Amino acid sequence: MRSSVRILLLVAVVVLALVVGAVFGYWLNGRSSLSGAKPATAAQAADLEQRIIQELQAHYYKAVNVEQLSQAGITGLLHSLHDQWTVYMSPQESQTLQEETQGSYSGIGAGLEKKDGKLLVTRVFAGSPALQAGIKAGDVIVAVDGQPTKDASLEVSIGRIKGQEGTQVKLQMRSAASGQVRDLTITRRQIPIPETRTHVYSAGGEKVGYVQLFEFASGVGSTVHKDIAQLQSQGAQWVILDLRYNGGGLLSEAINVTSDFIGSGVVVSTKGLHSPAETFDVTGGSATSLPVVVLVNGFTASASEIVTGALQDHNRATVIGTRTFGKGLVQNVIPLPGGANLKITTAVYYTPAGRDINKKGIEPAVVVRDDPKTKRDEQLQAALHYIALHQ
Repeated sequence: MRSSVRILLLVAVVVLALVVGAVFGYWLNGRSSLSGAKPATAAQAADLEQRIIQELQAHYYKAVNVEQLSQAGITGLLHSLHDQWTVYMSPQESQTLQEETQGSYSGIGAGLEKKDGKLLVTRVFAGSPALQAGIKAGDVIVAVDGQPTKDASLEVSIGRIKGQEGTQVKLQMRSAASGQVRDLTITRRQIPIPETRTHVYSAGGEKVGYVQLFEFASGVGSTVHKDIAQLQSQGAQWVILDLRYNGGGLLSEAINVTSDFIGSGVVVSTKGLHSPAETFDVTGGSATSLPVVVLVNGFTASASEIVTGALQDHNRATVIGTRTFGKGLVQNVIPLPGGANLKITTAVYYTPAGRDINKKGIEPAVVVRDDPKTKRDEQLQAALHYIALHQ
């Protein structure tokens, strides 16, 4: 008899606990407006997170680190957007972003981009520690100092790779050519960031001015303008603008570089839910009238694609190479307390013809692949051959 009573009492307690839990859950969801019945406000979501952290502090079986909990919450909520370009940046990572558009930094001397969860090397600077270590464009950095790069933002991984000159960083690399993984220990060095590189080639008896643009850093539009003027003074009748391995940079400089080739018209337009439609025109000034070929590949991204799309839509240049990266989103950097920043995607950009190239890229008029196993630059040679046929 006592056994039956115990069972009945136990069942009653379980039922009571389920009822109380259901009522509390209903009450909590109603109070927080996070039940899905109606949209929650930012204040309600913040209140709920604060309440959870307070309860953990008060009742968790061991001490909790509030800062780590807060960071984990930020990481989780941004991850739920499934947008690799919207990221929280610590003060150190914010400094890294600022250095990307300035003159130099201390690191290994490689350009990086994130694609499909992989941290790709997009270019390697001449004379850099990365070049000396045998790193090549297309290689994948699997881990930095033992920290996997797959789920880390681009800014976080770059922040880990950069550091004080003379210190070392350990990289786990996967070769693009062989697929083999190897471990490297590289000593960081001060790396000057080049803006452009120029050369004069010959095609069909005419001189061809070549400008390789490495990054859309502050003032580079003026640099490209001067480079073209110098090449014209040397007798150049054509211009090759090489945007391969250029991961982008400042929108303002993409407009300035486009203005070096187009005298008037639209460069790019943008639109987002909270960003009104906006159109950006060329900045005016003296644009070159020389015919243009643009070289692109799978690492031509962002600001590089803005320039490529504008020149292509205005029938101002022939694009040669392979399909571009496909980053057609606009990010703004919002300052946060303590020197941190939130880099947030605010809009989609469209080429002058209204094309949305995000996750699609730009298809060249002449598709040519470069064979990494040869020393010959097949894409550059294709550009010179095209010029020789179209004089």
